[in-house]
Amino acid sequence: MRLLLFLFSLTATIDAASFKILVYNPKFGHSHSNFLGNIADILVEAGHNVTSLIPVIDESGKDGTEKSRKIYVPVAEETREVLTISYRSNFSRSVRFTRNNPILTWRMRDTFARQFLLQCRAVLDDVDLLKKLQNEKYDVMIVENFDMCGPAYSHLVKPKSLITSSASFPFSQMYAEFGIPISLSYNPSPYVSHLNVNSMWSRMTNIYAEWLLHAFFHPCRWMIEELFYERYGPDYPSLEEISSHSAYTLLNSEPLIDFAVPTLARVVNIGGIGARKPKPLGKEWDEVLSRRSKTILLSFGSVAKSIYIPRDIKDSILKTIARFPSITFIWKYEEPEDEFAMEATRSLPNLYLSKWTPQNDLLGDERITAFITHGGMGSAQETATRGKPAVFIPLFGDQPRNAGMMQHNGFGVVLDKFDMINPDAFVAAIKEVLENESYRKNAAIISSMLAKKPFSSRELLIKTVEFAAEYGPSKALRPQSYDMNMIEYHNLDIAVVFVLLAILSLIITKKLCCLAISFCYSTKKDKSD
Repeated sequence: MRLLLFLFSLTATIDAASFKILVYNPKFGHSHSNFLGNIADILVEAGHNVTSLIPVIDESGKDGTEKSRKIYVPVAEETREVLTISYRSNFSRSVRFTRNNPILTWRMRDTFARQFLLQCRAVLDDVDLLKKLQNEKYDVMIVENFDMCGPAYSHLVKPKSLITSSASFPFSQMYAEFGIPISLSYNPSPYVSHLNVNSMWSRMTNIYAEWLLHAFFHPCRWMIEELFYERYGPDYPSLEEISSHSAYTLLNSEPLIDFAVPTLARVVNIGGIGARKPKPLGKEWDEVLSRRSKTILLSFGSVAKSIYIPRDIKDSILKTIARFPSITFIWKYEEPEDEFAMEATRSLPNLYLSKWTPQNDLLGDERITAFITHGGMGSAQETATRGKPAVFIPLFGDQPRNAGMMQHNGFGVVLDKFDMINPDAFVAAIKEVLENESYRKNAAIISSMLAKKPFSSRELLIKTVEFAAEYGPSKALRPQSYDMNMIEYHNLDIAVVFVLLAILSLIITKKLCCLAISFCYSTKKDKSD
């Protein structure tokens, strides 16, 4: 009987601690879906009732979550059509063009934004879905401020607490939405790999790069806002206003490998939340790693597929690999049976092409000597967690800043994407990482630090969400900057008053001096007379 009473009380305690959580997780980019999907799965493991709302934008993507209950909003036909001409079709163009090219920014931004707009319209068209979600009375709704349909939709769902997030560090309009100072004088823009804070030109370039980023993501904001104004009237709150009332903000950022920048008490860094303990490698991979004393892993991620890289750059990569016959190169290449791949493997015995690679497991193996990566946030964090030196070749998005922060912390070197065409530059970067022991030592030290952090990202996530579910948003954590206009925020009104007072003081002083001189002159003249 006592045992039954204990089990009953234990069950009651577990049920009492279980919260209803909705995660708005569009199926778009792997890193975004994976970040939110990992959050959902971890919260399920913690005993909570988690539902993932998945508007399908890219049907070829993954859900990101395996353990939460899933509700899909099927891809709209218009969304599918826009996606085919979106930045995927512009991938090879983005490799060719500089990130600071305003023409490319303006050419791609509206098409990029429309896929989110059209799928958001499909979400709003499902009236029964909204009623169902409203009736669930969720304790917490978690959204990412990338597809802004999520934050806007949360105002309709009306959870007890809203938690905003970013699958990376904040960028562009996210700083204002999260209430964080952007600090461009020393905080690199995502488009910048290196910022010399003592150089005026470097800081000007950083401001220009951030302006371009704002310009690119601006349609992703105003198009969504216009859609909600159209459906629910002009009094519908803005995206910034909705975000300002979030209980917390979750960032997929790790302070130990990032740049030190201002933050808020309600911003919680859960970098590496999706990191998994490396699994033992199978016989195939064990055989590949045993071929030579050194092995280098080469991957450009899930979005920047190697098959889309222009042929002349791929040829340059082969020439680079040929210069290291004593090193095995594992290249994640999505179509190892195509003509280029077949020709490459025949001519280079030290090259191994694979359609898919267990990246985390490989990086966890001591036989991987170095990593050549595009510098996506997931890859950067896996590089740090596994303590591997690397060559970072940022292509687009947040990758330049990711690569810069890794170089800043001594993990390796950044190779400009335009230098991939030059085998000599590529070879020099690889040699620098292989021969300079400081990179390996720094990587090992920071890897050890990450393993011994006082609180794991998993613990921070669970406790933060549970606290928000129980108590809701705190007024004390919402910065008053949200309620200030630009003049008030920068104290421009005070500056103007001081300038006017200074001018007035100068005028009065001048008048008094003139009167004093005039008085002295008239007195002297009277004495002379």
